[in-house]
Amino acid sequence: MNDVAGIALTLSVVTALRVFAPAAWRLTRRLLGATVRIGAESLAERRTTGRASDVAQSASEKGARL
Repeated sequence: MNDVAGIALTLSVVTALRVFAPAAWRLTRRLLGATVRIGAESLAERRTTGRASDVAQSASEKGARL
């Protein structure tokens, strides 16, 4: 009886993995893709903000020199 329970448990785990693994893989890829997009967007925003402050700072320095 114990062997049958072990085999049934193994079969159910293997079946669950075969059924849900593709969906889990797709979800993981989508989450990673969204994370990369959010990170890239954040970096681009920081870079743009940094450049805008550098331009404003250099413009104020040029005004001070005149």
